Amino acid sequence: MEHEVYLPLSATAVRSAFAEPERVARCVPGLRLEPGGALAGRMRVRIASSTITYGGTLSLSERGEGVTIEAAGAEVRGEGTVRLALTIVPRPVTDRPGCTLSFRGTVEAVGRLADHSAEQRAAAARRLLDRFAEALVEELSEPVVDADEPPPAALAAGIGAPDDNEPAIPVIPAAPEPEPEPERWPAEVADLADAARLDEVDDVHGVDDVDAFDTVDEVDGADGGVEVDELVAAEAALPEPEADFARRTMIGRSAEEVDHAPPRGRYAPDPAPGQPTGPGAVLRWAAPAAAIALASAVIVGRALRRRRGVLR
Repeated sequence: MEHEVYLPLSATAVRSAFAEPERVARCVPGLRLEPGGALAGRMRVRIASSTITYGGTLSLSERGEGVTIEAAGAEVRGEGTVRLALTIVPRPVTDRPGCTLSFRGTVEAVGRLADHSAEQRAAAARRLLDRFAEALVEELSEPVVDADEPPPAALAAGIGAPDDNEPAIPVIPAAPEPEPEPERWPAEVADLADAARLDEVDDVHGVDDVDAFDTVDEVDGADGGVEVDELVAAEAALPEPEADFARRTMIGRSAEEVDHAPPRGRYAPDPAPGQPTGPGAVLRWAAPAAAIALASAVIVGRALRRRRGVLR
């Protein structure tokens, strides 16, 4: 039989591929070579609605401008045999780039392959040669990569390197330095600590019998060591807390404020610029209130002590 197939390859490239028998064997559809380097293995042949598997050998030899392929095998499941002699010649074409592969060969078969008609055997042979030509085009189109040459992906600048951001993406800004955290406790805490020293309230000790006074009104006439006017003046000198914040905290929020209050915790909105946040904002009004309460306790203690001395 004879057959021709067009290839978008030069005749020279095809002839150079025929010089490598292993490369040509990879293009034969259905052929699986055995390991060891010899052109021997199994080949599955599709004909009509049947598939026949042959086991045998394959050999290539140059002849003129082409190559001659000789194969012989036997059925894996059966008693049939087959023998092939095929000549392939690449010829350049003039009307377009590429070449044509001219096939000419003969097949001698005994067994299942011989049971099919001549038309079925010819159709199976043409289909097999067309698939061989397609595989040959794909084989020659793939670039040959040297084993010592690194793959192209490894040649990209900086990819996979420890500092790949510098050569590959130079516009990435550096991470900003963390800002120092503000002081957690304001200066009012120190004043509160000074006012809370227990050394100044020694006179409170010794008031053992508070029931000696019938009513609290008996303390009104006591001579206190600290005048009320001085206490009021000291309170006026303290920094005033924020009116809105103190009113909401000391008095409580109305129902309308509760309904429209902003969320707290992690979902709370960011504070306005310049507005204190955290424990310092609370101590800004809590420190004066604690100082006033401590001073009042000192005054009451001294008054009770002096009243007790007068009664004795």
